Amino acid sequence: MRYVPSVDDRERARLVEDNVELARKAAGVIYPRVRAHVSFEELVSLANAGLAEAAARFDPDRGVAFTSFAWYRCYGAVLDGLRRAASLPRREWAKLVALRGAAEYLEQRAEREVGARATGAPPPDAREALLAIRNALAAIKTIYMTSLETLVDQEAEPPGPAQELAEDIDTLRMSRRIRRAIGALPDKERELLKKHYFEGKDLDEAGSELGISKSWASRLHARAVERLREAVGGGEEDTA
Repeated sequence: MRYVPSVDDRERARLVEDNVELARKAAGVIYPRVRAHVSFEELVSLANAGLAEAAARFDPDRGVAFTSFAWYRCYGAVLDGLRRAASLPRREWAKLVALRGAAEYLEQRAEREVGARATGAPPPDAREALLAIRNALAAIKTIYMTSLETLVDQEAEPPGPAQELAEDIDTLRMSRRIRRAIGALPDKERELLKKHYFEGKDLDEAGSELGISKSWASRLHARAVERLREAVGGGEEDTA
């Protein structure tokens, strides 16, 4: 039997009304990256749709504040809407894919922490909290590099801004390392990442094609990102 969260329609409407500014902030974070291709109000409209979805799905019994839950929904709704409606240069879309992947990863980490506390696990001390932040940042860097790999996997763009994107890392070396790391993932994690990053599908779509729920796809995604972080960040220097 499917569990129905204990929030009535009036409370859901209040959640939307009280958090309209949060949706605008989510749109504002993304707008500077895509202002040449889409208006701010279009992004706000997408974020508001995400806010309404968040209110419809919110379950206060899970121990996550609505503002945290809604932020990820608003952010993801804007990015998914851009994927469907806007024609962005591939390198710009790669940056947005990384942002979306990072948001999904951090959301899953937050849910795991809530789950651990619910089972009686003590809260992390200062050292553990700092280590968790460092690991999250390393995972987000891995997501960014994975999104860059989509540019390598597709036909090369002409010299210019696309090369500026790669100035901070040795793109060729990291590309080889990421390809090996992705190839070594368990089948379902590898296919999920390919659908999510290389084909541009959101986790709901990618999970559906693999026959798994969005929540399970989210867990697989976080686990795959952590495996990639370990493989890319902790491997030997590539001398090939």
